[in-house]
Amino acid sequence: MIGAFFDIDGTLVRESIMLKHFNKLVKYGIIDQEAYIKNLKAKYEAYEKRYGDYDDFISKMGDIYKEKLTGIHESLILETAKQVIEEGGEMVYAYTRDRIRFHKENGHKVFFVSGSPTYLVKMLGDLYDISDSSGTEYFFDQYGVFTGQISQMWDSKSKQKEINRLVEKYNIDVDKSYAYGDTNGDYTMLKTMKNATAINPSKRFLDKINADEELKSRAKIVVERKDVIYELNPDVNIYKISE
Repeated sequence: MIGAFFDIDGTLVRESIMLKHFNKLVKYGIIDQEAYIKNLKAKYEAYEKRYGDYDDFISKMGDIYKEKLTGIHESLILETAKQVIEEGGEMVYAYTRDRIRFHKENGHKVFFVSGSPTYLVKMLGDLYDISDSSGTEYFFDQYGVFTGQISQMWDSKSKQKEINRLVEKYNIDVDKSYAYGDTNGDYTMLKTMKNATAINPSKRFLDKINADEELKSRAKIVVERKDVIYELNPDVNIYKISE
């Protein structure tokens, strides 16, 4: 069986679905706005102005997100998450959306493997009617309250463990399968699958691909800007944004 493994944030969805959910919770007053202003605003603005690093911002946001959700009931979290997917689930990169359609039309198994919370990942997976999905697991107590404990999925090692499980469960032939990602956390996913595509990759990720001669020889780089999609080789000239 051929499989297609997709990261979500930055690969399919143009903006982190966890960030969208965080902002939704702030808007409703479930998370106090001060938490955003004190802990995230400066990092996000630095990233938006291209002075800061996206990975650093997302890592910090994940910590604050987990901290501020602690003690909140699952029903409230899921209801606001549902709104996020309904409102922004189709605000995606055209290239990735078309690849999902291609794989489904050809009978391939399609998987979402993401560092975002499992409940958001599964809702997005349902929207696109894919085969299976995995994300960072958030644990709730017997009363349905988030405990503050998670089983994270944003690093390469954790994703690889989940990919191995899906490969075994669905009898996936990795020598015929596909992987799509944008950051270092997706490295092992692209390394495992024969057909590897980095979509709008971070510089760190592009450097990592170029340092791996085997992966570099078969990886494809796709950059989508406005209504144009560029297909490049990994050794394309890149320029680091000055800080």
